[in-house]
Amino acid sequence: MPPFHPLSLQEFADLLARFPFQRQINAVHLHHTWRPNHAQDRGLKSIEGMWQYHTQVNGWSDIAQHLTVSSDGTIWTGRSWTQPPASAAGHNGNRDIGPFMIEMIGDFDQGHDRFEGQQREVALEVIARIQLRFNLPVESLRFHNQMSRKSCPGTSLQYEEVLNAVREVRSRLQATDQARELTDLPFPAAALAYRQHTDAVIQAMSRELPSKAEPWDAEPDLRSAKESDLAILTGLENPTESVSGARSATQQNGARNLDLSPEVLNELRPHVINLVQGEFRDTGVFATSKGDVDAIFEDYLPRELAAAKERGQKLKVLFYAHGGLTAEENALRTAHTQLAWWRENHIYPIYFVWQTGLLETIGQLLQMAAQRFLSKEPAMRDIARDIPDFTTDPVIQEVVRNLGCVQIWSGMKLSAERAFQPDRGGSYLVKKLQEFCQNHPELESIELHGVGHSAGAIFQSHLIAAARQAGIPSFKTMHFLAPAIRIDAFKELLLKPGLIGSGQGIDHLTIFTMKKDWEQADQCAGVYRKSLLYLIYHALEPQRKTEILGLEEFLRADVEMKSLFGLAGIPSPKGEVIWSKSILKTGPNASTCTEHGRFPADAPTMNSVLLRIVGATDNGAIIEFPAAAARDLEVVNFEQLPTGLEAAVSAPMNGAIAPPPLPILPAPVPPIAAPVIAAPPQNGQVGKRLALCVGIDTYPSPYELLGCVADATLWATVLDRLGFSTTQLHNQQATRSAILDGLNTLVRSSQAGDVIAFQFSGHGIQLPDMNADESEGDSPHLDEAICPYDFASGSFVIDDDIGAIFSTIPTGVNVTCFIDCCHSGTISRFAVGASPQRQADTRVERVRFMKATESLIEAHRRFRERVGRSRSVSNGGIDLMKEVVFSACLSIEQAFENNGQGDFTRYATQLLQQGIQGLSHEDFERQVIAAFGAAPRQHPRLYCNPTVRNGLLLQPIALSPASRSVSPGTAHADSDTAAIAQGFRLIADLLEKR
Repeated sequence: MPPFHPLSLQEFADLLARFPFQRQINAVHLHHTWRPNHAQDRGLKSIEGMWQYHTQVNGWSDIAQHLTVSSDGTIWTGRSWTQPPASAAGHNGNRDIGPFMIEMIGDFDQGHDRFEGQQREVALEVIARIQLRFNLPVESLRFHNQMSRKSCPGTSLQYEEVLNAVREVRSRLQATDQARELTDLPFPAAALAYRQHTDAVIQAMSRELPSKAEPWDAEPDLRSAKESDLAILTGLENPTESVSGARSATQQNGARNLDLSPEVLNELRPHVINLVQGEFRDTGVFATSKGDVDAIFEDYLPRELAAAKERGQKLKVLFYAHGGLTAEENALRTAHTQLAWWRENHIYPIYFVWQTGLLETIGQLLQMAAQRFLSKEPAMRDIARDIPDFTTDPVIQEVVRNLGCVQIWSGMKLSAERAFQPDRGGSYLVKKLQEFCQNHPELESIELHGVGHSAGAIFQSHLIAAARQAGIPSFKTMHFLAPAIRIDAFKELLLKPGLIGSGQGIDHLTIFTMKKDWEQADQCAGVYRKSLLYLIYHALEPQRKTEILGLEEFLRADVEMKSLFGLAGIPSPKGEVIWSKSILKTGPNASTCTEHGRFPADAPTMNSVLLRIVGATDNGAIIEFPAAAARDLEVVNFEQLPTGLEAAVSAPMNGAIAPPPLPILPAPVPPIAAPVIAAPPQNGQVGKRLALCVGIDTYPSPYELLGCVADATLWATVLDRLGFSTTQLHNQQATRSAILDGLNTLVRSSQAGDVIAFQFSGHGIQLPDMNADESEGDSPHLDEAICPYDFASGSFVIDDDIGAIFSTIPTGVNVTCFIDCCHSGTISRFAVGASPQRQADTRVERVRFMKATESLIEAHRRFRERVGRSRSVSNGGIDLMKEVVFSACLSIEQAFENNGQGDFTRYATQLLQQGIQGLSHEDFERQVIAAFGAAPRQHPRLYCNPTVRNGLLLQPIALSPASRSVSPGTAHADSDTAAIAQGFRLIADLLEKR
């Protein structure tokens, strides 16, 4: 723990004047602690408690703030002044320029601690002196609530009042120049002691911090913190005993931290359908079953219909789909925050919580992009922000594509589509809605409406197509908020089948989206300098520059869109666009949102949607969207990811940047928090460490997968951190020849002391053995095979192919395979074990298994005839294995993936992250098996020569001292080097021209 020093105002003034600032201060950020409050303030103990919480509980590099002002007015030193603070996303600056952060101990929300007395005087003067020291205007003071959705520094503090108070202090300081010189001290001894004290403080405040990914925000909302965490912060065994009125403070701040109590769950149950990859979510805090859907349409809606008839009104049912990258908790929070408002306006909302688990991965991949970008070109920090279109943005786009975000975004869209395939959650809802409409023939008493935000427009388009096919009445209105659907997909799903404006799907479609200039002024996590829709257009779609429905330039450029939405000067009865920011703030044509993720929290937008649903033209006809909900609603999306991007941008550039967090998707086991440490060889032999990682998702329908590219990306990241130079093959890159050539190159170029890793995630298959080398009694003669991208031509990669390469492994080379596909148990071996008939599996989880159809078998036969079927090595069984194979399952089993990740990959990589020092092959097998639990659905296994079972995992094989010695990792190269290099060549050219 660093030393924390108490300072008087005079000492602070002297320290501020003498400190050798290397950062340019451009703003002053003001926060409050909330906890500890005034009653819990224990001076140094409270400061140390905050440091302990920030560093040991949250894992940050230091306390978040530069200074803390205690309740008695004492100033406490904090974070190193040479470092940017951890204040608020998009506003933290970097090592060269940024804000100075002040934290005031107290809870200054209405009805709690008062901002007054000595604490107020000291805080105001500290702000004034910092501004004067750096020639900043008084308006350079920023409240935390101006940069986030929190109430900090307290709802009782009025910004203009504080600004006026700071102006008065500045005037007084400038008039009297109260900064005192050291020579003014009465005795030389006192001056010397004073100088020694301030020198010690300067040294403490100049300390270097370890390079860590800093928090997205300095103040996670502690209203949901555990009792033990509050105890650390406050130093009190029972901190809640000193918090009078804490419950009311939580209530005042709305639903920002949704407590999923039984009361809340019961309130949400009639209005929320929770889906994961199209299936009902049957685990977690909010699971949905068919019975829950039955209750909506057989109990709740009939009662709502009867009540509407008594009022002489129609039953208006609204289907709401959030953005596809929204985390489950935030989707539930949106539903809970809006629910009472819809009901007060006699609308019955049904929310689809339809895509969770991808938010964190996308964010961490973006963080990797930012850190790789900056680590390769430190000078890029200083590029002026007026040229991002030609400098930083193209590089971020390239790196994001190469880090697997295309596959994640495609998987999200596929989740929307599959929700409405037979026997899935969305199709079951459509069936129940169709039955409800049939059972109530008085259809004039029922109206259907919809809202889809961002990728929710994709979900709603599939809903409308499925509803039309089921004969469900047309939706009276549909509202797309900043739609992220491609225009060609929109046409294919809705426009070409005639489902818009014809009374057959949607009677009237309204798009709410930003004008072009606002889209380009938006940003993604402070790194990409345009909106999410532009990032999708440039980087996330498989085909670059595919036109997006929510972008103005493409709506206006497409003839059909101009006609449909009345953009050619002729109003359309079928649809229209409401552009934000609108001049109007009320009425059905108002929208003031300027951030892609904030449309569901923009009161004018939501009031406009409601007015269109009820058919009114004036806000007086509705209960307006509550201001508290608009302020407090946390719409956490692509632009608001808790990824630590601010630290990536502001990381020190004169040294190595710490590796970013690995993209760990939701898993049944807790993620490993331990740092990844590259393990040096343990037996004296060193050499190259090379890896090939393969992941294939884009197989032809119906064989598509969702998590294989994510697997390969994750394996590559883990192996990179263990000192490997890794090559990746994704989707169409992963042909049979590319996989075999990559393996062959690694093996043939290797020498004693080298370590090679091969990872594959994709489909596995069992095919007839053309050589009769897999015979085992009466068991079928089958070859184990993996399915490359071009498998349809019969070009499978069979165990014979891999075995032929591995038979040439030089002595002293360690080759280890991690195979995450079905029937991976014998993938590189020559009939090591039996392959009895597969057992039928009725699980609904996605399996990485492809059935060997007659056409595929025939294609395989023809291909093998062309390439030859002779074996390069005779079958010798497991005793002749030169490689080590970790398989996801037995050869009679299937390998599963869920939540966008292979189960085997998830567990294996989490274990590797804990380090491999002293870990044997057998130890690793035992740990992976244990991770699958007591009743596993697949059984991972180690296959290797018995003599190496106790050999060290991913370590060089012990050889004679004469073997060559090469430091591990010297050949390291990122798989996306070429794309990044090309981007920087372009940037260099541009900078030279400037």
